[in-house]
Amino acid sequence: MIKAIVFDWFGVCTVENWRDAVARELNRRLELPETLIKTEVKKLTPVFAADAISPDEFLNRLITSLGLKQPPADFNYIFQTIPALNMAVLKLARQLRSRYQVYLLSNNFGPVFPLYQKQLDLSEYFDDLFLSHELKINKTQGNIWELLLQRIKYQPGEILFIDNTEKYLALAKNLGVTGILYKDYELLLKELNELGIEKHLIT
Repeated sequence: MIKAIVFDWFGVCTVENWRDAVARELNRRLELPETLIKTEVKKLTPVFAADAISPDEFLNRLITSLGLKQPPADFNYIFQTIPALNMAVLKLARQLRSRYQVYLLSNNFGPVFPLYQKQLDLSEYFDDLFLSHELKINKTQGNIWELLLQRIKYQPGEILFIDNTEKYLALAKNLGVTGILYKDYELLLKELNELGIEKHLIT
């Protein structure tokens, strides 16, 4: 029986991934191909999400990979470029807290996530936050789940994980966690109902 629900942030609790917002902004300002930008940001995500490189180093590596010559400080606006909140999913998370423990597990970034914390009180939506840049572990590393399981004290079979990336779900599923691949809100509701999540909680 599911007792705890873990949500991803980017692409689930927000309307898109951070790299998508960054790619669109750099394309608008510099007319660089969005596909190229997304590729290069994605390459840097594991180390940046684990806080293994500083924001300045992230910018320096990204600028170099894109063939740009401007100083990193000229690109600090990237960290202010964040996807909009997916309020439908966030309201759902808040509703689910009346019956379940609800957590956030996210590949996130030191200069980025605080912008969301200024927008809303996340303690209304989640019982605890597991943020890669604070834990110094990204979601491709299996020990992030070891740490989470130690802290929330539930067995893997009692946990549901909702993420928009299959490889992160696969890691959790290998431990016995139930997974939902997030595609859109309506499909999420359908899949929750199929798992026996109370219908009256998700109107």
